[in-house]
Amino acid sequence: MNNIHCVTDKALYDALNQSQISMGEMSDLFLDRGIIISKRTPRKDLAKNFSKFNHDYYDHQKIASYLGGGTRKERSTSKIIESEINDDVILAAADELKANIEKENDLCQVYKSNGKIYVSITYLSTNYGRSDFKQVIKKEALIEVERQKNSYVIRRPDNEQVENYEANLLANIEKEIQKNNSEGEVEEEIPPLSIKEISMEDLTDPDMRTIFFTKLITSLEGLILEDVTDAYVYHPKPERLEEEDGNTDTGVHVSRASLKGEGVLKSEELSSLYERGFYIWKIKWVAKENVPDPDIYEFEAQFSNQEKFKDFSYSAKSVKKYKGSGKYNKNFVSLTKSEENKFLKLIESAAYSIIIDLEAQAQGE
Repeated sequence: MNNIHCVTDKALYDALNQSQISMGEMSDLFLDRGIIISKRTPRKDLAKNFSKFNHDYYDHQKIASYLGGGTRKERSTSKIIESEINDDVILAAADELKANIEKENDLCQVYKSNGKIYVSITYLSTNYGRSDFKQVIKKEALIEVERQKNSYVIRRPDNEQVENYEANLLANIEKEIQKNNSEGEVEEEIPPLSIKEISMEDLTDPDMRTIFFTKLITSLEGLILEDVTDAYVYHPKPERLEEEDGNTDTGVHVSRASLKGEGVLKSEELSSLYERGFYIWKIKWVAKENVPDPDIYEFEAQFSNQEKFKDFSYSAKSVKKYKGSGKYNKNFVSLTKSEENKFLKLIESAAYSIIIDLEAQAQGE
């Protein structure tokens, strides 16, 4: 992994002046240079003096770790490979992806565990819109491939870099299939991989698109919907804008709106937006376990491409624990990895099932 950015003295000074860096961490930076500081010394004076020193990659990495690199939990996404393949083809394709990743000086492991194939990647993510010490972040991603009857499900974090890795993996799978086919006695023409995604690109009816979400939040096995806290709606821009009086010159179009609070789905404001052709593209909700003394869980789902209603992603965000006597802890906390995986699969399974039902309904079946 290559370091592609070097911070300036001014950027270093600004970073050390941030309250995210404690005085104890500031002391450690000076101690690395054999200097003991007083906690009574103003932060600005310490930052000014430290920024005058020669500073290197390791100093930058330490300060970046103090500031934090923005470890926001990413949503997950999935797709299904419906073509006839096997584990050996996927492993060979994953090994080729691994070789390409390592050529970029990033890290990659390919392994098989409990019948699933994993591609674990450690890479550098860049975002030049952030402050200097947060522009280059080391991230980890796990691509999971699981066999399900006659298909394979690929799951991954929803970000552009990992999407590129997935695209390369799928391209490698096609190459492996072609290579295996060419080694046979009779070479056949192999069609492209058949990929199924959670998408309603062909179902443009706004009511159906909203129904997808209203069904999703009530279809998670073992959970009962508690409330919808956030609803984001979208209305595609028509080819011709007109006001009620038919004047095309002054027509105004509102494409997006959002509602937050309690009982969002039951609000008159949301109903009025539905009547104007808006549909939900992103939603946040909380649900309780269908058990005595249930915990409360927080979820989120969205279609990143709002107009075409595709690029679906979702997350099991957090849990509020039940204390007893009808009371809950004040704050939501992170889920365990096993809890998170369980709920992500529930959302995934429900979403695919709802898409199938809505497609059948649209075709009049």
